[in-house]
Amino acid sequence: KRRNFKMGSQPIFILSSGRSGTYSLFNALKNEKEIEIYHEFLFDETLRHSVSYHMGLINEKKILNFLDFAHAFSIKNSKKKIWIDSSNALPWMIKPLIKKFKNAKFIFLIRNGRKVVSSFFNKYSDIMYNRDDVILLKKFMDKKIRFLSSEKKYWRPIPKNYSSFKTFIKKDQFYRICQYWNEINKNIRNNLYQVKPINKFFFKFEDIDKKNKVIDLLKFIGIKKNFSKVLKTFQKPVNVKYPKNFKLTKKQELVFKSICEKEMMLNGYKSNEYYQVKYK
Repeated sequence: KRRNFKMGSQPIFILSSGRSGTYSLFNALKNEKEIEIYHEFLFDETLRHSVSYHMGLINEKKILNFLDFAHAFSIKNSKKKIWIDSSNALPWMIKPLIKKFKNAKFIFLIRNGRKVVSSFFNKYSDIMYNRDDVILLKKFMDKKIRFLSSEKKYWRPIPKNYSSFKTFIKKDQFYRICQYWNEINKNIRNNLYQVKPINKFFFKFEDIDKKNKVIDLLKFIGIKKNFSKVLKTFQKPVNVKYPKNFKLTKKQELVFKSICEKEMMLNGYKSNEYYQVKYK
């Protein structure tokens, strides 16, 4: 039975595909006295539940029950005015988050898709849509295996339709990562229409060098003064596994454009432009 919690803090959920500045924002805010912030709160279990919900493996009641005993419990017992989770596990369960946390704020944190898919493909290929991992998730969905670990490498959405999955698994890993970027940002954009404008904020990570835009973001979060320290921390590169910029090959560029171009443009990016984050 679900419990009805009275929230103790203002919940804020930072929605992102990953590789888009979630850790940078966490790092900039982690020492703020009035904020309790997490980077990927209970990540593996949250990702498993949210992807399971998105793919129809569990119903709304089960995902709300999970939120009761995970996020809501932590928020209720927080001693801080603001409770934040910055995570790429959240976008797959936006509707339950809206239903559970009536006063929640949402930040849509996005980065140029070319940079994100390239980063995942070149730096994190061990956990993003490896063929064997995808096949194991499909077997679990089809009840051909009884158990599947909660390791994050297994829990990324895949097509439920047989013919769509057949195409999905035949394509290479880069194709599957592009599909991921397109789907997760489309899901965020579509579901945030339900949220009042006053409770949502859209931020491009490429605007990290634009002081006024970052200050608007911080004000939305609830920071009202003394911006300089947070600005300085946010504008420093962090969580960089390999300090190298991987440009798409001509073949990858064609794949990316065929899948992601529309979503890029809907989120304010030009079709062929490379956007470079400019750190201070």
